[in-house]
Amino acid sequence: MTASALTVPERALQGVRVGYGMVLVLTPGLVLRLVTGRIPSPRACRVARVLGTRHLIQAAATAAAPRPEVFAIGGEVDAVHAASMLLASVWPGARRAALADALVEAALAAGGYSATAR
Repeated sequence: MTASALTVPERALQGVRVGYGMVLVLTPGLVLRLVTGRIPSPRACRVARVLGTRHLIQAAATAAAPRPEVFAIGGEVDAVHAASMLLASVWPGARRAALADALVEAALAAGGYSATAR
């Protein structure tokens, strides 16, 4: 399958992933402040940038090899990430950001799994 053979949902998934990754890389402080209502620490911004970079790498991998099994692996990575964010939500200071990210990751995981269904 070539990039031009991607379905509309697969293209949308790629677009959302790239957009989310870019926002986390370029404006982590703004995103974290909007989600938590607090000014984030430099450490929190670094973590957000790392996670954003992971999304950009994953988008590049699925663009380079847009096959169902690559989307499935991406869905698995997203599901593990979502689960880790649910675990992180036990810390009161991280709760809002962790739950927001868990929701995004769960949606991306679902998108990755749905790309394998065709």
